[in-house]
Amino acid sequence: MTQYLITFRTLTQAQRAARLLERAGYTVTIRRTPAGLSASGCGYAINLRRGVPEATEMLKRNGLWTGRLFRREQDGEYREVMP
Repeated sequence: MTQYLITFRTLTQAQRAARLLERAGYTVTIRRTPAGLSASGCGYAINLRRGVPEATEMLKRNGLWTGRLFRREQDGEYREVMP
């Protein structure tokens, strides 16, 4: 199953986004942003496995969208799919 990451600068932002999506029925986990995916070298991300277009729209409507969405490729690398 495809894995997506939405990155955030702070743990608080990631927690707010995760709570919003969980209330909407998504299964979400919070983790540290993998090395190389964050401009500042640190940050947090939420994992999603389904409903990504709807989830990103929900985050946008609620002022929680960061604008960075990555998909994990078959080789384990992450590729940005939405700047």
